[in-house]
Amino acid sequence: MDDAARSAFLEQPLTAVLSTLNRDGSIHAVPVWYWYAEGKVFIITGRGSQKHRNAVRSGRATLCIDQRDGGMHYLTAEGSVTVVDRVTRAERLALHTRYVGAERAARRTAGNEHEEMVQLVLTPERWLGQA
Repeated sequence: MDDAARSAFLEQPLTAVLSTLNRDGSIHAVPVWYWYAEGKVFIITGRGSQKHRNAVRSGRATLCIDQRDGGMHYLTAEGSVTVVDRVTRAERLALHTRYVGAERAARRTAGNEHEEMVQLVLTPERWLGQA
């Protein structure tokens, strides 16, 4: 997949699966929402969640985004992950707006839940994909 096709694929509001390594060596794979900017993938999660703890401990993650239309259209990013221990209401609102629209996003993000969240920032070192 070339850079233009990859960027176009990442612009779609598709649910992805984030995989991190648990302490016992098993894989923790969960669906997530994301956004892509400046060559990095951003994911918001609860502070202290399994994703958060695994990212802090291992510093690695894999994200797989697939288009569930019966075809084999996917993009996987493997790389280092860092944690930003701050999520603003505006960032959370923007993420939700991407997936559910402005009205529903405003309702979902009206509280202060963002204060209990962190950002996982995945810097892809390797991309795999098929359009």
